[in-house]
Amino acid sequence: MELEYNNLDDEWIHKFDEVDNLYKDFYKEDLYYVTLKIIYINRDNQMEKIKQQSYLMSKPNTILNEEIIEILKNNSIDNNKRYRLLSILKYNITLEPEEVNNYINYPGENDHYLSTIRYIDTITFEKSIHMFHDLNDLIIVFYERSNEIKTQDPHNTTKKIYLNSLRDNKKTIKKRYKD
Repeated sequence: MELEYNNLDDEWIHKFDEVDNLYKDFYKEDLYYVTLKIIYINRDNQMEKIKQQSYLMSKPNTILNEEIIEILKNNSIDNNKRYRLLSILKYNITLEPEEVNNYINYPGENDHYLSTIRYIDTITFEKSIHMFHDLNDLIIVFYERSNEIKTQDPHNTTKKIYLNSLRDNKKTIKKRYKD
């Protein structure tokens, strides 16, 4: 019995593994990092600067709300200029393995992988083919804040309203209800 077990032909398993390794790059896998691109636009609507860095996610396929807020705070000031958030964009390539050839041959038709993030909340990326992991981006666009001090218009003021102390109001209310 032991002789028969040792004589089993397992070469087909090794061949399958070799072929499978050739296609390993085409399997969808979790994303552990994205490229973070930060674009600064000045008051003349011109791109002033682009920062690019790799961002390691604390949870696969997910950038948490707190992490986004931290990224925004850390990058809202650059070269002593204050910037405000203009837009957050997510570029997530969610191709199926059968679509890779079409994606490479017709690059202009692949703009549906870019989406706008409307609310500052947890951002989730879908699994992506391993060889396209470097192309998944989170793009943050900042616009330069105005440093102009607004002049006060004397006719555009809010009238202050002073409230009486609560004790005075309670006494008058009690007197009204006793009658």
